[in-house]
Amino acid sequence: MVTTAYALFTEQVSHDVQASRTALSIVAGLSTAGYAWGAFLGGDLVQRFRQRRLFFLMQALFAVGCLLSAVAHDAPLYAAGRVLAGFATGGLLVAALPPVIQKYPAAKLPITVIAVNIGFFGAVCIGPLLGGWVEAGHAWRWFYGALGALGALNLILAVLTLPDQEPFNPGTRFDYPGLLLGFAAVVLPFWASGELIGHGFASARFAAPLAVGLTCFVVLMLVEYHQKEPLSPVKKMCNTPSIVGTLVAMIGGGVFVAFLELAERFHMQVAHQTPLQTGILFWPLAVAVLITAVLFGTILRTRFIPILILGGMLCLIGAGGMFMGLTPQRGNALTLGAAGLLGLGAGATVSPGLYLAGFPLPSQIIGRVFALVELVRSLADYIIAPVMAEIARTSSGGKLVTHGVHMAFGITLWLTIACTVIGMVLFLLGRRPLPRPDLEKWLANKGPAIEPVPLLAALRGKKAAT
Repeated sequence: MVTTAYALFTEQVSHDVQASRTALSIVAGLSTAGYAWGAFLGGDLVQRFRQRRLFFLMQALFAVGCLLSAVAHDAPLYAAGRVLAGFATGGLLVAALPPVIQKYPAAKLPITVIAVNIGFFGAVCIGPLLGGWVEAGHAWRWFYGALGALGALNLILAVLTLPDQEPFNPGTRFDYPGLLLGFAAVVLPFWASGELIGHGFASARFAAPLAVGLTCFVVLMLVEYHQKEPLSPVKKMCNTPSIVGTLVAMIGGGVFVAFLELAERFHMQVAHQTPLQTGILFWPLAVAVLITAVLFGTILRTRFIPILILGGMLCLIGAGGMFMGLTPQRGNALTLGAAGLLGLGAGATVSPGLYLAGFPLPSQIIGRVFALVELVRSLADYIIAPVMAEIARTSSGGKLVTHGVHMAFGITLWLTIACTVIGMVLFLLGRRPLPRPDLEKWLANKGPAIEPVPLLAALRGKKAAT
């Protein structure tokens, strides 16, 4: 919610803390890097420490981070608050979400996934509307202060109600290479994306950290694959449902954020609408994501999760096609329609993709699965969007114009289409019928919810026959 709301009141923060747009762009990137690494580190911490204590720590850090940003009068304090809150949010993902899934019987899981889907993208979808109101009232300090107060209240509720739980594997080996490579794999690319706004693609300040960071990510995947006790279950996730689910979560979230930011920039910089007018245009996002959240919970026990995901990707493609028609004269109606499709697409891809990635693996390691998927998803979500924004700016010749925005929309649209086709091909090459999740077996730790079909099973079968 903070990430999607923040774009609409960045100018006010820039003025009040005396920071340049480039500096604030880097801060936003590092905050997201903190989230991704916090989730990744959380996959280790939940193995070692009691969930109750870990939740207390992360919730307290979140509240402190938000309050630091609320009272900041200079850029360093504001940055410290944003990064701390981002890190704590990532840690909370792994400390809070797996127990909510694991502690209740299978009959409750459809309700849980509805709540999780709303939490994952419902908050994201109300960000633009909330950000417009915050900017109109110059209330960004109150915004962060309210989040800090909610965090403190949640901490009190957790002290009173949260049950204790023994750590899963307190004696597990500490994966130093994985943690260090994971840190570099998120911090460097996000730093690079922050440099784009001030220096462009040709600058070494963008290219060098991006190249090194992505290299560290590739090395991380290879190291984790070959580790005997890896922090991330990369090798176990090398199956068709997990790969397709991760791809969907990554691309679905990435193109959602890119489409959203490009549309916001169009309305504010090309159509010259206020942030409040712009934020109001995206109200259908929240309604649409509620619809898909309920739909996902309804079909959770059926074979239709892959069909829902495919429908979500098609909704994102439809939203991109509508955004391609934006002009200053007829932008509002198209944006309202595209926002509805965008919300449907987000709700039907990211959270369902997360579960599709986790169902072929034992439920006791779902925290580490979610941590890895969130690391990968965050890289796509908040690198694709800055890159597309810079394409729009350079294609416009500096000052944003309709042609430049359409260029970036078009590239994002073709990326969405290409990844949809890749996902469909990978799924079909698994040569298995649509899977029906066995939630009881999964939650009882008696096996995966769906069969972990080998990647490219059809091609492997032909080679074996040959």
